[in-house]
Amino acid sequence: MDRKRERIIWIAATAALVLTLLVVLFSPIASAQTDRRRNTQDYIRDLEAALYVIQSNYVDEVDTEELFKGAMDGLFTNLNDPYSLYLDGEILEQMTDTTEGKYGGVGLYISKDRFDPENPFGRLPYVKVVSPIEDTPSWRAGINAGDYIYAIEGESAEGFSTQDVSDRLRGAPDTPVNVTILRNGSFTFDVVLVREEIEIPTVKTTVINGNTGYIRIIEFTPFTEPRVREGLEDFTAQGLDRLIIDVRSNPGGLLDSVVDVADLFFSGGVIVSTKYRQERQNQVHRAAPGKVVPSSTEIVVLIDRGSASASEILTGALKDRNRGKVIGETSFGKGSIQQMVPLNDAAIKLTTGRYYTPDGVSIDKTGIDPDIAVSEPELTDEQAASYAKLLQENRVGSFIDENPDPSRQDVDNFIRSLRADGLDPGERVIRLMVKRESERRQNIPPVVDLEFDSVLIRALDYLETGE
Repeated sequence: MDRKRERIIWIAATAALVLTLLVVLFSPIASAQTDRRRNTQDYIRDLEAALYVIQSNYVDEVDTEELFKGAMDGLFTNLNDPYSLYLDGEILEQMTDTTEGKYGGVGLYISKDRFDPENPFGRLPYVKVVSPIEDTPSWRAGINAGDYIYAIEGESAEGFSTQDVSDRLRGAPDTPVNVTILRNGSFTFDVVLVREEIEIPTVKTTVINGNTGYIRIIEFTPFTEPRVREGLEDFTAQGLDRLIIDVRSNPGGLLDSVVDVADLFFSGGVIVSTKYRQERQNQVHRAAPGKVVPSSTEIVVLIDRGSASASEILTGALKDRNRGKVIGETSFGKGSIQQMVPLNDAAIKLTTGRYYTPDGVSIDKTGIDPDIAVSEPELTDEQAASYAKLLQENRVGSFIDENPDPSRQDVDNFIRSLRADGLDPGERVIRLMVKRESERRQNIPPVVDLEFDSVLIRALDYLETGE
C-alpha cells in the first residue's frame, strides 16, 4: 500500500514538474497569443471604463468634453506626426474657411517643429512658421518662414500645439494680438499684429525685362489653375519663351489643384504618384494630352525652405522630367498626404499616404535640392547681434514712420546714424530692411524685386547665359 501511494505521489510530482516546464517553456508563446487576441474592442472598453471611473470618483468634478479632447490629443501625439490631429467643431470650421480662400486672423501657415539632426538648434518646443501669407498682417510685420512663435500676449508658447497657437491668433477683425517671434534660434522680438479678414491670394504675374514671364504661385486652391492658365496664355500670346515659376514660401494646398497646374506644362506622362497603406488606394496622376506651355519655353523654378507639399509636387515634376531648372534653397520636405475623416461635428485629419515624384522619389522630411543653390549670405556674430537689436527696437519701422517715401540720401543718413550707435548688420541688410518695410506699408507692393532678390537675379542670369 505504501509503495502504491509512493508511486501515485511520484507520478503526480512528475506530472506537476512537466506541467511547470511546459508553462515556463511556452509562456512567451501563450502570452503573445493572448496579446494578439487583445483587439481594438478591448482597448475601447478599457478606455470607456477609465472614463467612467474618472467621472464617478475623481475628487473634483470634471468636464467630459475636455477629457475626450485630451484623450484624442494623446492618440495623435503618439503618432509623432505634426500633420495628424483631432479637429473639434470650432477648428474644423476655421479650416473650412481657410480652404475656401477666406478667414479671419493674421495670415500665418504653421507647423509643429520636428527633429532635424542637422539643425544646430535641435528640435525646439515651439510652433514653427512654414510661411506668412503675402499681403497679410504677418507678412507686413516681417515674419519669415522658419521663425518660431515664442510667446502670445506675453504667455510662453513653449509646448503649444498648432491648434493652441491658431486659437490665440484668430479673432475678430481690427483687434490686436502681441506675438513674440524667435528667429535663428537665438533672439526674440515683438510684433503687434492687427487681425483682419484674410483673403488668400493665389497667383501674381508680370513680365521682366520685356522677355521673361514671371508667375508667382502663392498657394494651390481651387482658384489657382485658372489664374495660372490665364497668365501662361498671356505670356504665350506675347511670344515670351522664358518663364520663371516662383513657389517660394508656398505652403502647398490641394492635390487636385497642383495636378491641374502641372498638367499645363506636360502632354501625358506622370506628374505624381501617391502610395497608401492599402495598396488598392495607390494612384498615379498623369497629364492629359495637350499642354499650354510650348516645349520651346525655357523654365526656371524658384524654391526655398518655405516651399512645401503641393509646391514640391510641381517642382519635383518639372525637375524629374527635365522641364525646368530649380534654383534657390532646399524645400521644406512635406511629402505626406492627409485625409479628413468626419466625426459628427468634428473630424480627424490623418496622414494616410505619401507622394512620390515621377522618378519615384519621396521627399518627405528631406525636401527637394535645387540644381543651383542660392541663399542669402550669412551674418557674422556681430552683424547678427546688430540685426537682432534693429528688430527688437523697431528702428527701421520708426525710420519709415518719419520717412514714408525715403530717398537714397535719407537711407544713407539712416545707415550712418545706426553705425554711430554701434549697429551695423551690413549696408545691404539695412537697405533691404528699409525697402521691405516700405513695401509692406504699400497697398500694392511690387511683384518682383530686381535689386535685392538674389535668387531671382540668379535665375535671370541663368536664362540669359545658360549657366
